[in-house]
Amino acid sequence: MLSRMRVMVQLLKWAVVGLLLALLAGGGYAWFRVKAALPQTSGTIRVQGPSAAIEILRDAWGIPHVRAASEHDAAFGLGYAHAQDRLWQIEFQRRLAAGRLAELLGPAAVETDRLFRTLGLYRAAATGMQSLPAESRAYLDAYVRGVNAFISSHAGRGLPVEYALLATAPAPYTAEDALAWSKVMALNLSTNYRDEVLRARIAGRVGLDGARALMPAYTAGGPVILPEGLTPSTPPQAPAADARVIGAGVLDAIARAAPLVPASPYALDALGASNNWVVSGARSTTGKPLLANDPHLGTRSPAVWYLAHVEGGPLNAIGATLPGVPGVVIGHNQRIAWGVTNLMADVQDLYIERLNAEGAAEYDGAWEPMSVAYETIKVKGAPDVVIAVRSTRHGPIVTDITKGATEALALRWTALDDRDTTFAAFRGVNLAQNWREFEAAMASYHAPIQNWVYADVDGHIGYMAYGALPIRPTGDGTLPVPGWTREHEWRGYVPLSEMPRIADPTRGFVVTANNQALPDGSRHVISTNFEPGYRAARITELIEAKPTLGPDDIKAMHADVRSAQVKVLLPWMLRTVTTDPRHLAAIARLKAWDGTLARDSSSAAIYMAWYDALVEGLFRDDLGDPLWKEWAGLPHWPTKAIHGIVMRTEDAWCDDRRTPDRESCESVMATALGAALASLDVRTGTTNEDAWRWGTLNEVGFPHVPFDAHWLLRRWFSHRAEFGGNSTTITPVMRSESQTVVSSYRQVLDLADFDRSEAVVTLGQSGQVGSPHVADMLASWQAVRYVPLPYSRGAVDAAVTARLTLLP
Repeated sequence: MLSRMRVMVQLLKWAVVGLLLALLAGGGYAWFRVKAALPQTSGTIRVQGPSAAIEILRDAWGIPHVRAASEHDAAFGLGYAHAQDRLWQIEFQRRLAAGRLAELLGPAAVETDRLFRTLGLYRAAATGMQSLPAESRAYLDAYVRGVNAFISSHAGRGLPVEYALLATAPAPYTAEDALAWSKVMALNLSTNYRDEVLRARIAGRVGLDGARALMPAYTAGGPVILPEGLTPSTPPQAPAADARVIGAGVLDAIARAAPLVPASPYALDALGASNNWVVSGARSTTGKPLLANDPHLGTRSPAVWYLAHVEGGPLNAIGATLPGVPGVVIGHNQRIAWGVTNLMADVQDLYIERLNAEGAAEYDGAWEPMSVAYETIKVKGAPDVVIAVRSTRHGPIVTDITKGATEALALRWTALDDRDTTFAAFRGVNLAQNWREFEAAMASYHAPIQNWVYADVDGHIGYMAYGALPIRPTGDGTLPVPGWTREHEWRGYVPLSEMPRIADPTRGFVVTANNQALPDGSRHVISTNFEPGYRAARITELIEAKPTLGPDDIKAMHADVRSAQVKVLLPWMLRTVTTDPRHLAAIARLKAWDGTLARDSSSAAIYMAWYDALVEGLFRDDLGDPLWKEWAGLPHWPTKAIHGIVMRTEDAWCDDRRTPDRESCESVMATALGAALASLDVRTGTTNEDAWRWGTLNEVGFPHVPFDAHWLLRRWFSHRAEFGGNSTTITPVMRSESQTVVSSYRQVLDLADFDRSEAVVTLGQSGQVGSPHVADMLASWQAVRYVPLPYSRGAVDAAVTARLTLLP
């Protein structure tokens, strides 16, 4: 018996050794496979496509500086570099835009594919491409050739490991793929069609006045981008929305509808914001303008942005690029610099359609046949799904996406227009050398409308928000409108002369943070969903705090996590009436707090937990659980709603309609404070308030799609970092149920010396697991530090660590 046990133990030892050897071998192969996919960054490669040799010089951070003899060859080089570092990201993006994720990911992605097939972004990209000027199309085609030059020469182990894990290979890239992704970005920045349905559903629960209070356009008294307005001023355009326009019965039907966008792990960004500002040389210690930008987008792995320098012919631009799309989106060239934020413009309307059994929609007393496009969604491991995409004169019937919809709603959206020359505008900005040329380039811009800040080496600064803003003959775009009458048809687009714009403002700076662009009473309704004004207020406060600012001051502003909301809201919250010793200790702690939501702050943890519990205590009973979850998951709505309560000193929302007694605001605040402290005990695992840290509770994840869903792959492909701030701070963390939004890119551009300019992205330049640049910027991003952006020939040459030459 003892001998048998010894044998069994010996066998078990050998089994363990064998398992370890197998794991080591498997790990060794995995490491070899990962390393085999890393791109060649030095030496010479022969490729088909360019007209002359192209150099791709990389610095210590993996930032490519593309040098070519012509603009088209520079675009080719950028396409090649994008494919080297971010090919899987480009693959996923084009599949998302085209509604082809289910081919790889199976049934879980069908609803996402259904959404994108219905919206028709890929169809719109193909149509809009026909309106591009010849030079812009040639530039786009050169970029596509660069991407395909890499794809055609790499297969198997030479491809990112995602291709092997999902058993697929890349098809040739197309110009339609590039433009379709730009339309996905436009969709992420255009949320009004979702807001219209949400507002109608809320109105069905609390009435139109209640919906206006819960979904206000802006925070009262918040900063306006152009406080002086337009010159000359023009009379207001349209009256506010009226429920009688669509009828109570239809409103009730919409109110009972499901959310318009289906839940999906691959769904759209529900949140988004940004900051940019520019100060003149008179307000700068350098004597020249300083320009800052930090676009706020959903976290993901790889990073949204890719830093690059593209030089060839008249083109010499550096900054943030989007993998899959040519050109520098945010950055500078030889003489000008620019940054963008979302104007939050309402460029979408939902039309309620009257349909008959014959497949026609009523319009102006007649029946018009709908167009129907049949789309086949290939599904991995399951049968194909065939959908019929129905469209009226206004656009696709988007309620076909949802189950149980009783009303047909068609989407009218500027990004679906047949003519779209936005790409030409970006190319023009990259080439522009002064304000006049910049403005001429922006005249081609269509969608999505952005706040552009501008500076040049001659000392000029400016701001403009050009693009296609609908002229509505009636209503303000807050609710769906009848599609069977001419009354609500758009009357073209607002003339550029009536869009927000200013050159060399007298106060010497411009700040935009998705806040209201023009004063109340301006002629055209730009938006009914600006972001709360707290970020803009804090940026303005810091600019005005000093007579002049240097680059380090701008960086400190990017790092600022003091919330302007706290000054407004906390005094109101501290009106709470309580005798509980623990409550009183928390209140005393908050009274001594300056509103900075630092990572190591216990006061920030208490404030945020109390704020969340208070918002729930104020509004959940009025909305009911499903609607509350959807509304509260978009933090700008509760932020603006509670600001309105404080400003108007209202107390009606404090009463809990589920109880017979009438609750006061003070009692609701006391209850919320108790719930907040109890929740922190659980979330932190300790009742010691001194040990609570906001950063621990505010950790930010950067999920890889689709591998974040797998516990083992998540360790290799996704990333995490603690961070401070909240949705109201300059450097933000905004959260919904399925998404976290942060500063996806930061830049500080010094017009006195572009070689002193700096930037950072969230993770790193590479999307390849095993690359040293896959997340080497994460620590800098977390600490709000930067990496250099050398621009001049001498500075670039001094920074080069790898030199690759592409030979035709």
